[in-house]
Amino acid sequence: MNWIAIDFETANAKYSSACALGIAIVEHGRIIKRASWLIRPRELYFNYYNTYIHGITKEDVRDKPQFNELWGEFKPFLDGKIVIAHNASFDIGVLRRLLDEYGIPYPELYYFCTRVLAKKVWPTLNSYRLNMLSAHLGISLRHHDAEEDAVACAEISLRCCDEMGVSRLEDLATKFGITKGYLENPSAKTVKKK
Repeated sequence: MNWIAIDFETANAKYSSACALGIAIVEHGRIIKRASWLIRPRELYFNYYNTYIHGITKEDVRDKPQFNELWGEFKPFLDGKIVIAHNASFDIGVLRRLLDEYGIPYPELYYFCTRVLAKKVWPTLNSYRLNMLSAHLGISLRHHDAEEDAVACAEISLRCCDEMGVSRLEDLATKFGITKGYLENPSAKTVKKK
């Protein structure tokens, strides 16, 4: 029962404009580490709406490292791991765009989306938004704080496994016929590992 939850916040509509990353590491059925970093986007442009959502401004990140400067610290958390995110297409998309922008080779990782998993485990809920799902499950959350969102995502994944009586995300996915995603560079001519 080991995986890592991630959450990115962005400065504007560009996926490569990450301004924060939060993580929560799950080992043996519990969260053993949580952390977050502020990131200076290459282009220091913050959309008013994004700042309204997460509260991060360009002044908050002006002196922070860019993604490529933090990659050495992030990579060990991700490489060869199962990664989860709530609305994973967004967070994995941000990661992919950042790696492309800085010319960083892709780490090998598989991922699942807790939004997709939660829809299968609790099919009758009115909303699967992170804040609504967290409230339904009694998980405290300061929404759009990258670390808090990652922790809530990790908690949701653990609750999904508990609810279905499994200890691994792969078993949960198999139970519902969900295929895990694989981060790969679309321009690379490699064969996926099984």
